Amino acid sequence: MAGSSLKLLLNKWPAGKVAALKSKEMETLKYQTETKAIKEHKCSYCSEKITVGSTYLKSTHKYDGGVYDWKAHKYCHGLANDLNMFDDSDEGVTGEMFAEYVHEFHDGLLINLFPKDEIMKYSDIISQLRFVSFHYKLWYVIRHFSKLKETVKNPDK
Repeated sequence: MAGSSLKLLLNKWPAGKVAALKSKEMETLKYQTETKAIKEHKCSYCSEKITVGSTYLKSTHKYDGGVYDWKAHKYCHGLANDLNMFDDSDEGVTGEMFAEYVHEFHDGLLINLFPKDEIMKYSDIISQLRFVSFHYKLWYVIRHFSKLKETVKNPDK
């Protein structure tokens, strides 16, 4: 039964029966597969658009009595792996967790750009750079990991 059909069915059941079905543990019903978007979706990690025709990752899960699809850009899922986010979460990764990790990692990258002994001298610049939109922070962190991977593949560069 499709996730949306199950949600409609659960909404029609008496609250007591729905509560009896609820489980607090996340269960994967369908493991991730690469899917080509035939309509626009929203990435469960970054909340940005998954455009028509692009390839994204899709999996189906059950949590707290509800069934949902997790749809993600391939690069967002790759970044979650690079940041070791799955090591810290028994119940999976949420979009909020992803955003928090990206913000924190971006801040760390910014701080490392400046000489440690003069960091206070640049505190105004660093505080202003923290107001950059999430979109730009995300791509800055993705490029950082992309460069690291390239360096590992080609250490002479």
